[in-house]
Amino acid sequence: MLDVANIDLSYGASRCLRGVSVRAEPGKVTAVLGRNGVGKSSLLRAIMGLERVQSGRITWEGRDVTSFPPSERARAGIGYVPQGREIFPFLTVQENLETALAAAPRGSKVSAEVFDLFPILRQFLRRRGGDLSGGQQQQLAIARALCARPRLLILDEPTEGIQPSVIKDIARVIRHLSRDRGMAVVLVEQYYDFARDLADSIAVMVRGEVALAGAAGALDEAAVRRLLTV
Repeated sequence: MLDVANIDLSYGASRCLRGVSVRAEPGKVTAVLGRNGVGKSSLLRAIMGLERVQSGRITWEGRDVTSFPPSERARAGIGYVPQGREIFPFLTVQENLETALAAAPRGSKVSAEVFDLFPILRQFLRRRGGDLSGGQQQQLAIARALCARPRLLILDEPTEGIQPSVIKDIARVIRHLSRDRGMAVVLVEQYYDFARDLADSIAVMVRGEVALAGAAGALDEAAVRRLLTV
């Protein structure tokens, strides 16, 4: 289980996370919602070790990883798909996927499962990442993260700028990874409807704090939507 406990994060004099606590359990999806600029991406970057927290603790599978660099967190089983995908545009699809193997067990190869999840990638193995459509790049970014065989997958706005048909494919994959594979998933989203259909629990952020949190089915939908539009 991932346990983020009361973390604070500042950029210079600007405090962007204030006592934020979030949990993610195996086999479940935790959705973090909020408007632009409320600290959602900063939270994910802190979980991945790309930003150093000033206080609080991040625990993964019983280990305190608060001081771990990103490479160690990746080797510990945490996968990350950043906002904007950040694929390598001049590498082929195959080469992009292989870059994740550095965090996988020694001797690992690209799993055939990623092509079962995203069949379109098999057709484009020799195509450069930058030549793919936005939706195909997002599928590549998720597939690349999965190549490292994570037990926790962190997704930062995977539906941003994506056509509806691909959004459905991504939802299907997230549901499969959590429910069938037992993976813990943390999903940052702006769109409540997408998150509500996938999430077991939801945390809504406002100005760097968790303003509302609980089981997805137990939260007042009207209250959630108000926080997303304030």
